[in-house]
Amino acid sequence: MATALIIAGGVGKRMGMDIPKQFIMVDGKPIIIYTLESFQAHPDIDQILVVCKEGWDETLWGYVHQYKLDKVKWIIK
Repeated sequence: MATALIIAGGVGKRMGMDIPKQFIMVDGKPIIIYTLESFQAHPDIDQILVVCKEGWDETLWGYVHQYKLDKVKWIIK
């Protein structure tokens, strides 16, 4: 069983935004979702673990459900 480990714990300080850069919307979708969708679609990946900035885990779970990313099994702060 292959598990993808996605490190998405940055704060995006250099971006000068109020939110971490992985949550910035690009073409109507948070940047992190583009990454997760790629791993979701990969046939050799069975499950996904995401390391997320503390305080953003509930937001990320919301996106995981919204985009039906059922390979995401864990989000760790």
